[in-house]
Amino acid sequence: MDNFPLPNLLEGRLIPRPNWDQYFMAIAKVVSTRSTCSSRPVGCVITVENRILVTGYNGAPPGDPHCTEMGSEGQIYCARRAQNAPDQLKLQFCSSLHAEENALNLAAKFGLTDLLPSASIYTTLSPCIRCIEHLKSKGVKKVYYELAYQSVDAERDRYWESIALSVFDVYQQVSLSESSTQKITQSLVRITSERLLSSV
Repeated sequence: MDNFPLPNLLEGRLIPRPNWDQYFMAIAKVVSTRSTCSSRPVGCVITVENRILVTGYNGAPPGDPHCTEMGSEGQIYCARRAQNAPDQLKLQFCSSLHAEENALNLAAKFGLTDLLPSASIYTTLSPCIRCIEHLKSKGVKKVYYELAYQSVDAERDRYWESIALSVFDVYQQVSLSESSTQKITQSLVRITSERLLSSV
């Protein structure tokens, strides 16, 4: 086979492709850009056999106003904070559905619930206790997260983590490597499918 000269455009494309975990976590990060939570944007991807079933991000239930729509005169609005509810009561006062909940609801809507015991979930934030219970009830056994849940209540955070570790077969933090980040970033800022080699 002939050796073709490599154009400058190909330079970054010779970086090894991301592994499956980094690939799906990168997609979860992109999904989080659709979040309408003023406090923490979260995205998740549910996969089976390295195929995406559904995605989800945190935001108001269908038909309800989003926090990003509620601010006035450039002010950032948060439903929980607007009610002066403390962090310890966030799950009772937050008006958003979490990314995992939205993804599970979508899986149910599309009739995919039977696949969930074989599924892996990739989420940009480790799940709260409510989402842990939802995932457990659907039989999900593998959870990969980017950021461990950190709040003003470190003891509660440790408790949630201990529950997750007892529920899931896999509960693992995933970070994007420098090379994967470089490759993914280049694909976002450039036209992705430009021709690399000249036509013959």
